[in-house]
Amino acid sequence: MKTTWRYPRDGGEPYIVSSEGGAASTHHVISDIEAFRSPDGVMITGRKQWREHLKATNSIEMGHSDVKYAQQEWNKKKEIQRERLKGQVATVQEFDRPGSPIAPMRMSGLNVEMANRLHNRPMPERKEMIKMTLEQMKRMK
Repeated sequence: MKTTWRYPRDGGEPYIVSSEGGAASTHHVISDIEAFRSPDGVMITGRKQWREHLKATNSIEMGHSDVKYAQQEWNKKKEIQRERLKGQVATVQEFDRPGSPIAPMRMSGLNVEMANRLHNRPMPERKEMIKMTLEQMKRMK
């Protein structure tokens, strides 16, 4: 039962203005949601199916403020990545496009020397290969 009190501005005694039937005497029914297609393409026809779909896909429902916060965080991460990669753009090697002629690869002097040294010999173990490469680097200096 809902009771409404009025408090006079002159500081007098409060009194009851109305007394109505509250939640016990009336019912409020919330209708089910309209059918819609979820972001991954599944047709959702009600709240129960939506809850089950969220649980099955390990997802959460986001409100407007959640989306705004997620967008701000994403923009921060993007800016950090952009700053990190700013100096590396010049060092990125451009690859040949499919269908274009294969460009000749410029080999370093070390590559050529190691290829000559290993010509017609069995491939050495990894540690031996590293040792040989380091020796060759010292000789080339």
